[in-house]
Amino acid sequence: MTTPHSTEKFDVAILGTHLACSVLATVLARHGLRVVLVDAPGPDEIAGETTVPYTAEVYFTLARRFDVPEIAGFGLTSLLPEHIRQTSGIKRSLGFLHHTAGREHDPRQAVQFNVPGEHAEWHPYRPHVDQHGLALARRYGAVLLPHRPSVADVTLGTDGVTLLLADGTHCRARCVVDGSGSASPLVRRLELDDPEPRLTMRSRVLAAHLTGVTPFEDCVDLTRYDTATAFSKGTVSHVFAGGWIQVAHFDNGTPHNPLAGVVASVDPVRFAELPNDPERAFRTLVARFPAIERCFTGATVSEGWQTGRPWQRTVSRTVGDRWLLFDRTASRNDLFLSRDLTMGGEMVHALAPVLIRAARHDDWSADSLRPVADFQERLIRFNDRLLSAARVATTDFGLWNAYSRVWLLWSMLSALSLKGTRNECLTGGSWEALERADTGPRSFAVPRGLPELLDSVFDLMDDVRRGDLAAVTATERIFGLLRRAPIVPPVYRFADPKARYYHFSLDKRIRMLVWSKTIAPAEFRRVITKENLTNVPPAAVR
Repeated sequence: MTTPHSTEKFDVAILGTHLACSVLATVLARHGLRVVLVDAPGPDEIAGETTVPYTAEVYFTLARRFDVPEIAGFGLTSLLPEHIRQTSGIKRSLGFLHHTAGREHDPRQAVQFNVPGEHAEWHPYRPHVDQHGLALARRYGAVLLPHRPSVADVTLGTDGVTLLLADGTHCRARCVVDGSGSASPLVRRLELDDPEPRLTMRSRVLAAHLTGVTPFEDCVDLTRYDTATAFSKGTVSHVFAGGWIQVAHFDNGTPHNPLAGVVASVDPVRFAELPNDPERAFRTLVARFPAIERCFTGATVSEGWQTGRPWQRTVSRTVGDRWLLFDRTASRNDLFLSRDLTMGGEMVHALAPVLIRAARHDDWSADSLRPVADFQERLIRFNDRLLSAARVATTDFGLWNAYSRVWLLWSMLSALSLKGTRNECLTGGSWEALERADTGPRSFAVPRGLPELLDSVFDLMDDVRRGDLAAVTATERIFGLLRRAPIVPPVYRFADPKARYYHFSLDKRIRMLVWSKTIAPAEFRRVITKENLTNVPPAAVR
């Protein structure tokens, strides 16, 4: 049967049009591949709307490595078009507020990490940001089919892949990368959904865009908090035993968007009695915590709740001849700690070179694609450990106070390591140092001792989860690890449980640089340099 789309055979068909799919399409098209982007069936899925400095470094690396300077805008907001900046929010801090049911919030149970101003961290309003990503992909030559029919089915053949579209037409490609999510027709056809997710984390998730969310600082006596930045100027995470509610204001910069992104995630067993209706469930949840409830008293949902119980999902296999399951199709986990946007960028960086080589050699076999599928699996497992440990840490403020520092240290050193490795690659003219995909959940080297520190903390959290270790004992041991680890910069006082507010001042930058050049471990001399304590300026990106 001849259809308007069946006569052209693309190199890669990408299922899904969210940001990770669009950035992948942009990179592939920039390097000469014929790429078609096809909409996923069903409604859009919940997407991450917060970033951290490591997220920015991932997108900076994509921009430099693949010569697409516009991708850097997803990390440095000053490079974005004005209309995207106007509807997205700013992020000056990461605030964690630990709550106890039935009590007013205790200011002593707050932790705030202030983000350096030049990082331009942000709250991307995904409906507009994802459209911007699609426009960028088209600008570089990726194809969106007329009238944008969604994919209905996928047929795999020995010489290519055929997509059946919702309007009855067909589209052909040499390979399909499926990022369409839980409604994936390829997962359905191959019966790949795991009956029980192969993840430790379990969540019931409630997510929506709300208007009228009152900033936290207007709901409490702010004079009792030692904050350097208003909480609403950054990402606010209300943490409580068994869950969290994350708030990303879009109206905290140039107020062109009155909405806030709100994601509640709770242990489905501990909170089993919450009503099935998501609006009632959310109101019942926040009513337990007086300060949180005041933030949402006058708030209304803009377009309805998205929800999942349980939210987690995995598949039994992610790769075969001419196909690969990517990003949210391969696995879905919690959106906490900016992992959604970050992992999407990490996977684009890992997958793009593999597909470019496959097109060059016309080798779309499972063997050629499997290394990146294996890397994705390791990334999924690491992400699950990170999030499930965070869930355990919510049970006690002392434990959260300790764990959040470990997470920040990992995020900070990963950002610096990636930036340092990228600079070495640019100087040396080879990207080989960023293709360590067989060594773990990172494509680059991090300071010695960091993976071991993380593993030790994860093991402690597992002991707490099983009931083999008290939270207070785990807390003491984590702070002990931080005191003894030579990779922990003393200027940040990570090992001091009373130092709950972090501000990256000029004085601290200088002291950090001096430490790195004198008594710090040798590998810090490549990770922490004067240039590495600031972000990439727009001119350098281009």
